[in-house]
Amino acid sequence: MSNATVQERRSEVAASRLPDVNAEIFPYDVVQHLLDQTADISLFAVPEPGYAETASLLPSDPNDWFGLNGGFGITFRSRLHRFRSFIQPPTPECLAVAQAIGEVDGRLECRCLLGDANLQWNPSSNPDPVLLDPWVSQRFSVQEADFAFGGGEGFRGYGIGRTYPISVNGEPRLLASAVGNLVEGRGKFRGCEATFVMTGTITDLGFLGNVICRVVDPNGSFRRGREIPAPSSNVDSRDAFLLMRGVKKNPRVKTTYGPPPDATRVSLVTPSQMRSVDLRFAGREQGGPHTEMRVGPVLGPMEATVFFDLLAPPGTAERPVPFTTQELYTFQDGDGMTVATLTAGITEGISFKLEFPAAPGQPGVRFAGFGPITGGTGPLAGAQGILTVNSLIGISPHALSLLHVLHIVDPGVNFSRTLD
Repeated sequence: MSNATVQERRSEVAASRLPDVNAEIFPYDVVQHLLDQTADISLFAVPEPGYAETASLLPSDPNDWFGLNGGFGITFRSRLHRFRSFIQPPTPECLAVAQAIGEVDGRLECRCLLGDANLQWNPSSNPDPVLLDPWVSQRFSVQEADFAFGGGEGFRGYGIGRTYPISVNGEPRLLASAVGNLVEGRGKFRGCEATFVMTGTITDLGFLGNVICRVVDPNGSFRRGREIPAPSSNVDSRDAFLLMRGVKKNPRVKTTYGPPPDATRVSLVTPSQMRSVDLRFAGREQGGPHTEMRVGPVLGPMEATVFFDLLAPPGTAERPVPFTTQELYTFQDGDGMTVATLTAGITEGISFKLEFPAAPGQPGVRFAGFGPITGGTGPLAGAQGILTVNSLIGISPHALSLLHVLHIVDPGVNFSRTLD
């Protein structure tokens, strides 16, 4: 018997002892509807002008941004701009995204402390200090992230992240991504559950990049049906941010168990269909922040293999359940022909128990994470960047409400990016 056959047999035996994630406690369509009851906020963080004069690497020289003279953390303050990113239907000649970074709609203050490779999620204490090294990928703790909008609206969160040093056209850049959980909300955010992810660049002024926040919103507090105009672009981004929504193509698509990666985790192979999505946010209007989602055309399939401990206790704010993934994105034109592919994976993921007031006993998970882009073909050949996910799923049935961002460092060679 070949090694591949033995591995397949082990996978079949392991799967026979695990719960059927496709079995229906509540009907699939009901669970899908409940998963989609979220307020989805997409923003673009731009370093606040003048803040560099008071910001510092902790605890030393305010001008020593890259820790040449010491420093084990950084505080930054960024303005949060309205942000739109809409992927155009792929064609054999082009893969393009229309981006618009509009007016300021909030502010982000963040304190990050660097840690060693064994840094764990811990909201109650600081990590052991490690000096910033811009040439090495390092983990960091987001000790406090404060998101503020108009009228006293906003929330405070805690998270974990990593830096990713890269070279673009011979010039060094320090990418960074983080994932976090809402700890305390203000205004409309009070009492809410939410997850946020960030991906961008550490500049000499702070953080420049995309922020996605998903708020569980079963009562529609943030979604009042009002049309929100698209932002008018007044700030350019050096990179492309491909924002996508994913669901199963239909209820007949089943999730399967793959080969277990180790003795404690399982692998779930989850096919989905990715679409363009236009997320709109108004943070300073009368009645508080509200959101709008417009789903666009199909971009192609995405297959994810998710690795996690399915039998672990559900994740909590103090102790989320970790997960990792391997993902393949296939971008197709209107005739179903492949235009480009991209591979990536989540290396830092956190998940939390999700409950449904309208469906007692229906299990679910709220999860988010990030990881590096590892390869591409077609217009995405040689792509560098970061994948972030901010999603919800049901279990039994295994329904999906995925929100993914591919942050692609765009030197203007193989990828087309336009401003609305």
